[in-house]
Amino acid sequence: MESQDELTFSDVLASTMHDTKNSLGMLYNTLEEMIGRCQEKRCDVQHEFFLLQYEIKRLNNILIRLLTLYKAKKNQLLINLDLHRVGDCLEESVVQNAPLLNSRGIEIDLDCPGDLFWVFDYSLVLGVIDNIMNNTYRYTRDKVRISAVREEAFLVIRIEDNGPGYPPQLLRQGNSTIHDGNPVSFDTGSTGLGLYFSCLVAKSHNNGERKGYFLTENGGSLGGGRFSLYIP
Repeated sequence: MESQDELTFSDVLASTMHDTKNSLGMLYNTLEEMIGRCQEKRCDVQHEFFLLQYEIKRLNNILIRLLTLYKAKKNQLLINLDLHRVGDCLEESVVQNAPLLNSRGIEIDLDCPGDLFWVFDYSLVLGVIDNIMNNTYRYTRDKVRISAVREEAFLVIRIEDNGPGYPPQLLRQGNSTIHDGNPVSFDTGSTGLGLYFSCLVAKSHNNGERKGYFLTENGGSLGGGRFSLYIP
């Protein structure tokens, strides 16, 4: 059992992460304005600005995931389920990530029926999509495809790329999920925290006996990595 001091420290740490996340958000927005002015003047350092923007967003995403995991551990994670047009969620992520991906010449293909509606937590699902989209900046060659479709009793959101694919230790098949007791390994240099966050968000969505889950595979329509989020 955790002592009161440990709980107090974790609360302070969470509050510090929240403040840091807000500061990074301000830095990101300021940098976005600078990039806009730089594009108008055709600055030579525009690419470096995009790299800074990528790193700031990556750090911000890490803090969001840590705060979400903290809330889940404290049983304070609230799931806000509502009916949403799925295309709105996907389009918002594309708008957020397009400038960064396009700076590397990465083409984004969006495929989602306009009349596809589903019940889910918009913010949490957008966080999962945004995290995977942001990672494609590092791993894809020049293409990303984001799509959504109804498969039987599930909404399936897929993000595919034409990069080298997922390493074996990050492949998840069937209904397998990342082990709750040991989601992170620092020995490999890849913590898997983003996929652990995806696992948490997926499992937080359920409909009767059906529970959400995700798959990470290699191949797909673009031949690289394919991430699939299943929401019942």
